[in-house]
Amino acid sequence: MNCKFLTYFAAIVIITFPLRVWGANYAVGVYGGFAPSLGGDLNTAQHYSEFQSSNGIDGMNRELDGYSTGRIDRILGVTGGGLFKAIFHDYYQVRMALNYTMGYFGGSGKTVFDDGGTTRLLECEYTFRELDVPVTFGISIPFWKDIRIAFSCGLAYAYGDYSYSFEADNGQQWKGSFKGWGLPLVIILEGEYFITDRVAASTAIVYYKGSTKVLKDGSDTGGTDFARIDFSGYRYNLGVTFYFRSI
Repeated sequence: MNCKFLTYFAAIVIITFPLRVWGANYAVGVYGGFAPSLGGDLNTAQHYSEFQSSNGIDGMNRELDGYSTGRIDRILGVTGGGLFKAIFHDYYQVRMALNYTMGYFGGSGKTVFDDGGTTRLLECEYTFRELDVPVTFGISIPFWKDIRIAFSCGLAYAYGDYSYSFEADNGQQWKGSFKGWGLPLVIILEGEYFITDRVAASTAIVYYKGSTKVLKDGSDTGGTDFARIDFSGYRYNLGVTFYFRSI
């Protein structure tokens, strides 16, 4: 992982260095936000073979008279990060960021499943964490004197860590752990309102599309499982950006 990351970072430096010659204006920023449906439906092979769910966490939600169940919601994540970008020729933008995202709400509850003809309660818990470095290229258009709207797209180096833990009412356990990286597509729509000539409040809608290859379960509890870590989904951020020169 480290070798791939360093190679990726070196390529970014090589690409952005020539922008100094073109009189680029640089900026750095920090932001935070949330990520609905983090990890998608979190489906694995065992969800279907052991628990009769063909669509992951969504299919695990079941109710049955006489059993106390609790809804298992998709994971709502919180995200934070920092960015570095360069604007050159007034309208063109190169943007790089470092993001960390983790589950905050959802991903736990109780359901029922058919265990060889016997209905059993099943307690479920999912966790998801992600570290990614998106690099995008696009346009940044000023409106009036204090607003700038940017649209860019590119790829992210994304590393994910997904795990689940299930325990039936008879004590039987199933655990899964998956770690891997991918290069999801990234599309960003970003707006900035300038508080001063060099400081702007920012907001962004970010869309990721992509996943890892099929990964083998790293846990030895409950049999071998297989899954992809899905990075697809939206993120909504608020932050502040500092420009090196007046915009």
